[in-house]
Amino acid sequence: MRKLILRNGFSPGDIVMLTAAVRDLHRCHPGQFLTDVRTACPELWENNPFITPLKEDEPDVELIECSYPLIDHCNDRPYHCLHGFIEFLNERLSLNIKPSAFKGDIHLSDQERAWYSQVHELTGQDTPFWIVAAGGKHDLTIKWWSSERYQEVVDYFGGRILFVQVGNLGHHHPQLRGVVDLRGRTTLRELVRLVYHSQGVLCGVTALMHLAAAVESRCPLRQARPCVVVAGAREPAHWEAYPDHQFIHTNGALACCSQGGCWRDRVKPLGDGDRRDRSENLCLDVADELPRCMHMITAREVCRRIELYFEGGRARYLSANHQAGAQKGIRASHRNPFDQQPLHLASARAALETFLKNLPAYPGGMEGRGIVLCGGGVRYFTNAWVCINMLRQLGCRLPVQLWYLGRQEMDQTMIELLQPLGVICIDALQVRRRRPVRRLGGWELKPYAILHSSFQEILFLDADNMPVRNPEFLFESEEFKRTGAVFWPDYGHPADRSLPIWRSCGLKRPREREFESGQMLFDKRRCWAALRLSLWFNEHSDFYYQFLHGDKETFHLAFRKLKTAYTLVKTPIKKLVGTMCQHDFAGHRLFQHRNTDKWNLLLHNRRVRGFRLEADCRNHIRMLQEQWDGRVSLFRQAPLARTTNKSSSQIVAVMISCSLRKSVRLATLRRLGRTDWDRSALTVIEDTSSHADPQVRQTETALRALVHGLASGARHVLFLEDDLDFNHHLLHNLRQWSLVQQDQIGLASLYNPGVREAACDLAGNAYIVRPQFVFGSQSFLLSRPVLANVVQNWTSVAGMQDIRMASLAGRLRLPIYYHVPSLVQHVGRNSTWGGGFHHARDFDASWRAESRSNGIESRLEVG
Repeated sequence: MRKLILRNGFSPGDIVMLTAAVRDLHRCHPGQFLTDVRTACPELWENNPFITPLKEDEPDVELIECSYPLIDHCNDRPYHCLHGFIEFLNERLSLNIKPSAFKGDIHLSDQERAWYSQVHELTGQDTPFWIVAAGGKHDLTIKWWSSERYQEVVDYFGGRILFVQVGNLGHHHPQLRGVVDLRGRTTLRELVRLVYHSQGVLCGVTALMHLAAAVESRCPLRQARPCVVVAGAREPAHWEAYPDHQFIHTNGALACCSQGGCWRDRVKPLGDGDRRDRSENLCLDVADELPRCMHMITAREVCRRIELYFEGGRARYLSANHQAGAQKGIRASHRNPFDQQPLHLASARAALETFLKNLPAYPGGMEGRGIVLCGGGVRYFTNAWVCINMLRQLGCRLPVQLWYLGRQEMDQTMIELLQPLGVICIDALQVRRRRPVRRLGGWELKPYAILHSSFQEILFLDADNMPVRNPEFLFESEEFKRTGAVFWPDYGHPADRSLPIWRSCGLKRPREREFESGQMLFDKRRCWAALRLSLWFNEHSDFYYQFLHGDKETFHLAFRKLKTAYTLVKTPIKKLVGTMCQHDFAGHRLFQHRNTDKWNLLLHNRRVRGFRLEADCRNHIRMLQEQWDGRVSLFRQAPLARTTNKSSSQIVAVMISCSLRKSVRLATLRRLGRTDWDRSALTVIEDTSSHADPQVRQTETALRALVHGLASGARHVLFLEDDLDFNHHLLHNLRQWSLVQQDQIGLASLYNPGVREAACDLAGNAYIVRPQFVFGSQSFLLSRPVLANVVQNWTSVAGMQDIRMASLAGRLRLPIYYHVPSLVQHVGRNSTWGGGFHHARDFDASWRAESRSNGIESRLEVG
């Protein structure tokens, strides 16, 4: 008996054809073969009596890569696609297999037949329904029919037929009204069971069409299931059609399909880099964005084909009782997140074109000029405070709107601080209730705030941007009056990673610099459509930000796509440390954008040579320090309980490392030796695990280090990684840290790679960070009570050591502090498990705290 493993990676519809070939192989040659399969959809083989599990390394097993070259002759030979794999196996195995049934071979178990359908669960009764697939895969847009026409069919049969819409996640399936919406809610096996329970099917040439024929009917007296297929002329009808289907085709009606199917792939290019975008794979005759062969098929014709099954007695319309259940099911399935799924390169063009068809017009009702900033949260509020105060100091009297995202970013105290400066604070989350948007985060907030602000003419400024002159003159400039939009350049020229998006939008990337969106000037009346398109790009940031650096190029794309005029300032950026300086039209400095060295409330910003009005900016921050607590009052806590252990005054340091990083570790130890720590004392815990995953090994080593620290009985344990540099007064600064002296520390970091702070503790010289924003465990300081909790509950949290320590400290509702400035720096070395390199911008090797009396001593042990 020959043992065969048949392998094929094609789509589900093709695999249904392979199930028929396996069935017919065994029926024509019984007892001669054992067969197993390797396909992308094993669900189609469940319960199949012709499958025997085989291993590829078993003796005498033949591994066969299956294909069906017969498809290359389908236009001129009288074969159905069911013959494809059969003829291949005949040739490959020297057999004479004949088709034994005009359908694929899908098997259900008795248990599956007994289950209620998903529709029954939603309607509460056994309601007859038709399945509709009103879309398809993005790589074959030529097979799509109009979703508006599918909607016409659904509306025509409203109250008489319950349609159930299905579709795979990642595919194109526009939502239909008045249907049970199961898009993205069925696995392939669940779809098989849904087909079993269905009365009929409406679809294009797709896997569902093949399943409509292959899956048995629930009614034993009605073996053939009604199915209407909107086919057009891509494939020859005889190759695809089943005898009991209404296969609506237009083969022979057009010159492009006079000899059979055209087998082309797309109506127009999608810009995804796929070979299907080549001219030889594109439709030759497009009408109203449909292939003409599909455009010729009307909704009325499809309705008539469906009606034939009812007139012939093959199907029955809904009864009054069924109609009530149908409405219940429609309501129950109405909220479906399918349309919120991310775009991808193959789907982005279609989604863009669909949006452009319905691009909303300028709504009016906006007036005046103003400045818009986005500046919630401790960090950005501090920067916005400087920016707004500098605007007023320079004589700018324009009204200012500051947009933010909810109470977590802005409280009433912060709002009241800005009121004397003529600032209106707007919570975008409240606006979102009236003006929905798909995604709304930090970068996405910028176009949203611009679009929905009350001003007609807007100067948008990033919160960390600071003018050096009153910018009001920009509104009167000839450049702005001419185009209604002014942008400023970014560094250098566009990155190659953005090219796929320009192609996806059907654009050639212009030979000019990318936009830098820290400052933008708009007349919304004149460029409304482009701004609305920019917001759409940002609504889909989960896709576009993979190729673009945030929001800035979304404006560029939008203005280019809609051919909207704009002015791009010619003078390039003047680069200062952590700051990009932008200019007016005459080349004079106008804005200083602290994009990588944002102001912080603790004022631990290095002085920047060439930065203008720096003393004024620092004075404004000192004013803020006098009026605002940095939101630290939200995190007040009682001191932690002191341990009575005799070693409770000690700080014990432990370091994790591995043999592969010996040279890195030795360099780190030399740097530590140049500080005020006792250079002869340190516990190094090396990786001794045999686990294959380096992340697991590092996490296990971290736990061993923490256990060692806990066993020491010390009041605090300093957890270190092995690739660090240190502040020269490390021990002194820890002894003088008021939060340590007052027993406020549960978990703290001496290293800040730019994590998002929730509050700024001026008295404690620290940021407070929420547990979910902690990353990097280069230098953690843990109190003994928190350390004991972390060790005890280590396995209750997933992730690497930084995630585990932060999560477990968060469960205790303790603030997590970050010392300012960073007392530890990450040196230039990627992690052993592949993590990227990061560093602390505020690291200061020479910073020294003022002396305070304390009773803390350090003890570093060698292990």
